Amino acid sequence: METKNESEKVFEQYLDSNEFQGKWAYEPSITGKTKHPDYLLDFGDKKCFFEVKELRKKDNEPTERAAYIDPYSGLRKKIHKARKQLKEFKEYPCSLVVYNIDDRQFRAKPLDVFGAMLGNIGFRIGFDSAEGQVVTGAERNVFLEGGKMVVPGSKKSRNTTISAIVVLEIFRDNIEMRKASSKEIKKQGRKLTAAEKFDIRKELYEKYPGNSVPRVVVVENPFARVAFPADLFNGPFDERWRMGNDKQERVFVGSKLRELESLKCDS
Repeated sequence: METKNESEKVFEQYLDSNEFQGKWAYEPSITGKTKHPDYLLDFGDKKCFFEVKELRKKDNEPTERAAYIDPYSGLRKKIHKARKQLKEFKEYPCSLVVYNIDDRQFRAKPLDVFGAMLGNIGFRIGFDSAEGQVVTGAERNVFLEGGKMVVPGSKKSRNTTISAIVVLEIFRDNIEMRKASSKEIKKQGRKLTAAEKFDIRKELYEKYPGNSVPRVVVVENPFARVAFPADLFNGPFDERWRMGNDKQERVFVGSKLRELESLKCDS
């Protein structure tokens, strides 16, 4: 009898809640292949493969004192493992799905995920040698060493089989509470204190408790051999990010997430 871990169960919940019921298979056998990726999803005329990995806290991680934080290592290890499992499927869109259980060092922000792929995040600051001073406004993020999609010591790409890293999360859908809270705060006709706002939200939370829903943030591999399908995983709370003009760009935001972001509860 198959035993699925928490990340696989949440991924299946995401698939089924986004109208993919009956379109996916778990650990499928593929003719001519020796590996069995975690999931196959039939999407239109495309077959998409996914490796689903859990992120867990590191062994001997200090909990009672200050310590060095490495937000990349856990994800990079999963990229390495997924590469081995997906290397036979280079002709298909292949993605790594990660679900954080208790890795407190992992950072789910797209820039940090790009950092795991392209190199540790650093800064480049313009300097005017004639004036002997920093050029104001010339600061920008750069990717340094360590990226799993870049050959060390060069700009050559590797691990191009992975089309995207998909961050799977449990997201709090509290749009109705946010709407009611924003309306109630505005109705007061004056600037409220933080405590007053808190009391309003607390009372409304009991009336509008909201729901926990699975959602994904797709972070595209800029060196992918096969691109992640543009219209896949466009759920109401989903996001998609890619690198463009040397900076990260959000190229998709779900309808409910956009609405949630537009609400101004502090008005």
